[in-house]
Amino acid sequence: FMRPRAKDKKLIEEWAVPLKSVEDIYERFRLFCLGKLRTNPWSELDGLQPETKIINEHLEKINTKGFLTINSQPAVNGEKSDSPTVGWGGPGGYVYQKAYLEFFCSKEKLDALVEKTKDRPFLTYMAVNKEGIWKSNVGQTDVNAVTWGVFPAKEIIQPTIVDPVSFSVWKDEAFEIWSRAWASLYPEADA
Repeated sequence: FMRPRAKDKKLIEEWAVPLKSVEDIYERFRLFCLGKLRTNPWSELDGLQPETKIINEHLEKINTKGFLTINSQPAVNGEKSDSPTVGWGGPGGYVYQKAYLEFFCSKEKLDALVEKTKDRPFLTYMAVNKEGIWKSNVGQTDVNAVTWGVFPAKEIIQPTIVDPVSFSVWKDEAFEIWSRAWASLYPEADA
């Protein structure tokens, strides 16, 4: 999965700021999604990726509401595979993506979101807290392709899937970054 991001000067400058309220935390994530911060403890890359810029205003609103996004992709329906924004896999093909979002949120926000998904059976979700308590509307062996492509003289390629097993591994990494990598930017008394 991910290499821990080094404590570089820019990361410390952008993320080791005084936090007086939970809204101050929301603000760090919001600013990153708007491209106003170049670093993010959950990303090895600097700045927003081109495809994120398609949805960054939506991400800003989501983060302001307390859903702290750490991974996302926009829906893509048959874009040419050589698109500079969402393309991959070489020329001559077409790529597809399901809208996808990973985030931290409070239990109360999650419960409200789960309630709203009951009227939308086409939405799938997997949620797990640090202790490993699951809430999901997919089976433990279900696999969900979220990115795929169609290319001449090839089978359909599915480079990105989401399933409960890989999600639970990523969960450990995501919470580790929160509690150690981000917290380690602060003096020990403040973390």
